[in-house]
Amino acid sequence: MPKTKRRIRRILRLAPVLALLVGCGVALPLPATAATSTASPADGPEYVALGDSYAAGYGLAQPTGRPVAACGQSALDYPHLVASSLGLDLTDVSCAGATTADIVSMRQHGAAPQADALGSQTKVVTVSIGGNDAGLFSTASKCIAVSADGPVISSGASSCRSALVTDGVDSLAAAIDGHVTSGLRSAFATIASRAPQAKVIVVGYPAIFPDAAHTPPAGCFRPVVSASTLTDGLPTNGFPFTATDVKYLSGVQDHLDDALRSATKAAGFTYVSTLAATRAHSGCATSGSYMQGITLIASAGFSDISLQRGALHPNAAGARFLAAQTGAAVEAALAPTPSPSPTSSPAGSDGFTIDLGWIVFGGILVVFAVIVLLAWRGITRARADRR
Repeated sequence: MPKTKRRIRRILRLAPVLALLVGCGVALPLPATAATSTASPADGPEYVALGDSYAAGYGLAQPTGRPVAACGQSALDYPHLVASSLGLDLTDVSCAGATTADIVSMRQHGAAPQADALGSQTKVVTVSIGGNDAGLFSTASKCIAVSADGPVISSGASSCRSALVTDGVDSLAAAIDGHVTSGLRSAFATIASRAPQAKVIVVGYPAIFPDAAHTPPAGCFRPVVSASTLTDGLPTNGFPFTATDVKYLSGVQDHLDDALRSATKAAGFTYVSTLAATRAHSGCATSGSYMQGITLIASAGFSDISLQRGALHPNAAGARFLAAQTGAAVEAALAPTPSPSPTSSPAGSDGFTIDLGWIVFGGILVVFAVIVLLAWRGITRARADRR
């Protein structure tokens, strides 16, 4: 009898413990199954980089010569840095001077249209494009002024804005709303068609010109020609724009960024805007700039003057910043899709859903039923012993 009572008490003491284990989802060991391989292939996911000089790293060291030497592509551009950081298999066909047409169908410098690099195996695409369609970069290079008050050297006008905005019509804004927007739509449709399995990241342009909050009280003007040029040579890292044009071209940047964002959203792609985060690091900044200023190169006797390669383009620090922003977006896009919640299983073809909560509840009832049965048997045996 005492032995039987001790057995009953031990069984009853196990009840709350067993109920707690079942309620918390603690599972008993199951038979081993074949392990799922997590090994990655020799090369990472296929990554294709498209775009213009801002993607190609124009003006940076270590030229790749791809897709052709005239493209000015650098191994230090943001696509190369992203691929190296994330272990991606990169095909970089970005090329300085590219427009949306060069992505879709044009043969720039004899190179194949950039979209030809895409395919069904492409897993991720990055693209920086649209600035050349708007004429923003070519316009900026023609806005070099003698002083912060003008005139502009190429035209003699007091500012570029005075020539680009006539009768209240802004020609650059009109180009963005028309030609640029239609070009982006065409390029994005082509990318989606050629790389249907890819995650597409559209990378916006960093700030060349500061906004009002990041413009120094004394302005941004740094000359590229000075009174001592004949004896001391041409100044380096200039920012030779009138105060009027700094404000105007900053607004054009905003307009282009908005157009890129809208076109990206319409295409169902991911947009990485870099404009706001780089306003303090524009070409105006004398320290911590992400942008190369303007340096003129003159031949002997100043018979020929040209812009140094990479003017108003990201420097090495700028390329690293673009890589960090783009890399985070690419990594997020390639992250595995979360598994379904373990608390429920998907509905079957007849719409029936099995709720694991009910299974757990049923398990608890079974445990208690077993405990009660064992206790009852013990009591029955104890009564039989007394007889």
